[in-house]
Amino acid sequence: MTLIISVVVGILLILGIIVGSQNGNTFVNFYLLKWKFEDISLTLLVIESILIGFILTMILSGVNSIKMKLQMREIVKENRNLQKEIKALKNLPFEEEEGEGTEEVEEIVEEDEDEEKEEETIE
Repeated sequence: MTLIISVVVGILLILGIIVGSQNGNTFVNFYLLKWKFEDISLTLLVIESILIGFILTMILSGVNSIKMKLQMREIVKENRNLQKEIKALKNLPFEEEEGEGTEEVEEIVEEDEDEEKEEETIE
């Protein structure tokens, strides 16, 4: 849709320039890098410049659009991975609250300490 609007605006701009410059038959010398063009109609030169600018703008906006689509694809992929990770975290069991089961943990820790002391005495 924006392409169609851009083309219509470009055509209207070119037509406006043509109508506006009908009364001027000005010829100019045009230098492009090392080339020299003599006696070129100013109206033709302006129209060609606008067309070249329009084409370059369309190319650059197309490249920008492609970059944005690729970036959007990466972001959507990352979003899916993060959603999967959230679901996996939601399915994890809750940890025991403090106070519940602490007696068992304390017994296990004491047994480990006793075993370490026995190993030190053996060495």
